Amino acid sequence: MTAATATRPCLAERIANASNSTDLSVRLESRGDADYLIAAGAAPAQIGRSVYSLMAEWDACAKPRPITEEDIARIAEQLPRIKGVKQGKRGAPETVEALDLTGARAQVEEWMGAERRRIVSRLRSLPKLLDPHAGLLPWVKAQGYAKARDKLLDVLGWWADRCCPKCRGTGEAGGRSCKQCRSTGLRDVPHGREGQAISEHIAHHVDRARSGSIAALRRTGSLKKIAAAVV
Repeated sequence: MTAATATRPCLAERIANASNSTDLSVRLESRGDADYLIAAGAAPAQIGRSVYSLMAEWDACAKPRPITEEDIARIAEQLPRIKGVKQGKRGAPETVEALDLTGARAQVEEWMGAERRRIVSRLRSLPKLLDPHAGLLPWVKAQGYAKARDKLLDVLGWWADRCCPKCRGTGEAGGRSCKQCRSTGLRDVPHGREGQAISEHIAHHVDRARSGSIAALRRTGSLKKIAAAVV
């Protein structure tokens, strides 16, 4: 090893320095900081592993208790009644009132969405996924989605907690097929087509991480033998 190679920064140091660089221009004739960030983003499994870590951290952290139908009814009691008209016993129209259960469920889902974002925002793995160079957020922003960060947090919250809030993932509610999730046991990915696109992008990285994990498991045996021989 020469003095030059001893003082030359390793690849990890190069990537760390490039993350704070103010010059991310790409030059065909020379290697710059942008090249290291592109290489880091192309490396398989990094983002997928962070998604796995985030899901594990979600499972281990404190979360609000599930909202019951009784809770929804109590919330509906505080909302304006839905008024309608029905035919009375003598044929005369009568005004009737009913609880706005749909409105109450919408309020609950809005609150739960805010809670999921709050919890996800505190998980240790999130900064890697929001990294402005090698995380998920740059891709979401590149699609031109409004409120890109909030939508990414909501979809990551779906990955961490996708069970239908009504049937708790069983596909049945009250002895019947759950209408809210159409018996799938899963709540819908938030934000419609945009959320679905974000979820598919996350799935791509998770699939790469899964493939890498399988490959690593296949090498574990031989690596252990090598390590034991070295020791």
